[in-house]
Amino acid sequence: MPASRCSWESIAAGSKVQHQWIWEQGGGYFGAPLTNYLGWFFTVYLFLQLFALFVRFRPGKETARTFPRSHYAQAVLTYAVMGLTPVLTFVIGGSNSLVTDAAGVVWQTRSIAESVAIVSIYTMLFAVAISAVKLIQAPATAPERSAQEATPAIREA
Repeated sequence: MPASRCSWESIAAGSKVQHQWIWEQGGGYFGAPLTNYLGWFFTVYLFLQLFALFVRFRPGKETARTFPRSHYAQAVLTYAVMGLTPVLTFVIGGSNSLVTDAAGVVWQTRSIAESVAIVSIYTMLFAVAISAVKLIQAPATAPERSAQEATPAIREA
């Protein structure tokens, strides 16, 4: 899950075309250092882990709510639209102009668009495909169960 959240960070247009930020030392992916991606990956993982601990240890006497597939399909569809946007932007094309980033490196906007499309395919759209398959395979209506039953039991040795 953290990897799919880092997919937002792969968009190079903000730093290269619009000069919104600059990395002083630079790095291998359009001037962005690997530590930037590792930092975002760790941050997302940490927040997801804290949320999982919160959910695990809260009182669970209420009944878990079940939703129809259409409820979850909305999220999958929204993420698909966000993932397809850079791909369609590259496919439809546009002018290929040269831009100079804040570090003085010259880039082609078409190359930036292509790299964002590639990353989108292997991160966002990959997550959409997995989610869509799981959504299709899920039963149409799941039986209601208590929140205690929804969390796996931990066996003590």
